[in-house]
Amino acid sequence: FIYSISWEQRKVREIADRYDNLRIPVTANLRISGATPYYGANGIQDYVDGYTHEGEFILVAEDGANDLKNYPVSYVKGRIWVNNHAHVLQGKNDTIDNKFLALVISQSDIESLLVGGGRAKLNAEVLMEIDLLISEKKEQVLIGNYFFSLDNLITLHQRKLEKLQNIKKSMLNKMFI
Repeated sequence: FIYSISWEQRKVREIADRYDNLRIPVTANLRISGATPYYGANGIQDYVDGYTHEGEFILVAEDGANDLKNYPVSYVKGRIWVNNHAHVLQGKNDTIDNKFLALVISQSDIESLLVGGGRAKLNAEVLMEIDLLISEKKEQVLIGNYFFSLDNLITLHQRKLEKLQNIKKSMLNKMFI
């Protein structure tokens, strides 16, 4: 496979559909416990019964993001429940790979597009007008899969590091009792 050198600039609205209309917020005390991840601006908030979306999606924080520099963008797959604090995008199948779409959105300067004071917000219209550089679909799939695998490996090592740090802390506590 030879990598292309022709990348083109496209607006999010040209390459993705938005499914915010299917989002349903449920306050914590009214959620029915289940196996479906319940997503908000910063990822999984809970696990609930039922779902609002099924398939491959990209979730982009709308408001309430906990990190404006590394703006919350997630690739998700399967049955999910999304509240009203995350935008829900899905790449148009013939145009863009969803993993690649999540990657290029995450690399955009979203912080400069936010409005509002204490609780910064990314308006849907603004999100859909973001310019992205995209390559041909075959190359997108390779790039998207590579970085998705890399992110999974990093997460795995972070969990291992946390476990080792907890063991160290426990041993130190027992040593000085």
